[in-house]
Amino acid sequence: MSVLYIIRHGQASFGQADYDQLSGLGRRQAELTGQYLRAAGITPHAVFAGALRRQGQTARAALAGVTALEPSLLPGLDEYDSGAILKALLPAMLREDPSLEASLAGMYQDRRAFQIIYEGAMRRWVSGQYDLDGCETWRAFQQRAANAWQQVLAGHQGGKTVLAFTSGGPIAAILQQALGLADQMALKMTWVIKNASLTSFFHNGHDLTMSSFNSTAHLEQHGDPGLITYR
Repeated sequence: MSVLYIIRHGQASFGQADYDQLSGLGRRQAELTGQYLRAAGITPHAVFAGALRRQGQTARAALAGVTALEPSLLPGLDEYDSGAILKALLPAMLREDPSLEASLAGMYQDRRAFQIIYEGAMRRWVSGQYDLDGCETWRAFQQRAANAWQQVLAGHQGGKTVLAFTSGGPIAAILQQALGLADQMALKMTWVIKNASLTSFFHNGHDLTMSSFNSTAHLEQHGDPGLITYR
């Protein structure tokens, strides 16, 4: 059996003009993940990362001192474009429920307000019942993620160790594949996947078996609750 370790990126820059980069805390989370990989003797035969900056920054910080391998960039491991999805769906959401205006005004300063808007938009997106001009559909995202995970696993059977640095959406996609989750349940999984968490699977080239999910024990052991974040 081979092992696939999937690491979600560290905390990004929520509410900033450029979200797609690690915050100072996100860099710390990535560094502590690397310390854990070294201490646990996890030496990869292959490393992959999405093409987003926060994913690559996490990979580089975590891999320092672990391996000389450079991550193979795989855009299929990128997160779905929630900003474009929100922009496409918000007008209809506001027409149907004008009370959302109260949350919309401060959604990028208030994480709770953001979550109210975000969850509503994502549920609509996953349903496939609403038009999205110029946006990736849920079905297209699922297929993109499935193709990427197939590339990650291809040729890495027979006791190999593979690391992949990605985001909540692609992690939920492989969970859905392995566990047979319904679409709405797969979506809900994305909301609980913590920054710099580890999820692992055994695989033999045909079957995927989940070994662990969303573990942040490597962060929790430092006794600082502030290291545990979701966004």
